[in-house]
Amino acid sequence: MDLVSHRQAAAQAMERLGQQGVRMEIFGARPLEAPTACFGEIVDSDVLVGIYAHRYGYIPPGQMTSITEQEFDFAQEKEKPAFCFIADDEYPWPPKHIEAGPSHDLLLKFKKRLQTTVITDSFTTPDDLAFKVSSSLGRFLLSLRLKQDLENVPGRDSISTSLGRSQISRRLARLENVLKGARVLIVNDVPTEMSYITDIFDKLGIEVQIETSTDDALRSLRLNAYDVAISDMQRGVVQDEGIKLLAQMRSLGMTVPLIFTVGRFNPTLGTPPFAFGITNRIDELLNLLCDALERIRG
Repeated sequence: MDLVSHRQAAAQAMERLGQQGVRMEIFGARPLEAPTACFGEIVDSDVLVGIYAHRYGYIPPGQMTSITEQEFDFAQEKEKPAFCFIADDEYPWPPKHIEAGPSHDLLLKFKKRLQTTVITDSFTTPDDLAFKVSSSLGRFLLSLRLKQDLENVPGRDSISTSLGRSQISRRLARLENVLKGARVLIVNDVPTEMSYITDIFDKLGIEVQIETSTDDALRSLRLNAYDVAISDMQRGVVQDEGIKLLAQMRSLGMTVPLIFTVGRFNPTLGTPPFAFGITNRIDELLNLLCDALERIRG
């Protein structure tokens, strides 16, 4: 086998993410032909992780493509996400594990098709592969968890769209390193209204402080450094309490980006002067947060 150490490193990386990887070398004896066994495992799996070096793989008698290529095609047919890693052509490889002749040509054709079908990444050492598998799969799994959280928000379709939830889930996962460790001040006199947001922030490693009044928010802003503040507009019977907070922040020279959340949003009024944004949608709120933190921490 030409990828024993690489496959083992990738499997360990997946296990550290809490996932169980299935490799052909640990199938054991089965009363099935190899393609049938592989396809069955793909059906039962959530994703395909393909690792390709310089061997095309076994071609069953009477067939035109290797089991390796058939696995990828079957995963595509079943709409399984595929994470494909191709050995760097410049990285030294034992000659005995480099196929020549027709198999070499088939491999090149397959790799070219991979690169035009999905986004691939290259690898060198087993550790390099393990890092890239962990990063790619980790982002994907985080995106799934965030998407599920957004799907579970009460009244989700009135404050977001299916497309918006999918897009922001992927963006949050992609920006995980930018978001982790950020400090956010939330100002809301009914903190439970923001519980779905704070749950998402917790998964992303964002530190949150919640205050329920303008005075407490200003005190917290004086004592602590925040990257972003998120405030409701109306508190109690005062419909423009958020604007009053923003005005006092400016008078005190506080330049923390402030995002407003509102129950009803009139886009014709635009964004209040000096505010970073205003929205009544959860997907837009998270996009505004990403925009602000990318500028500050990116």
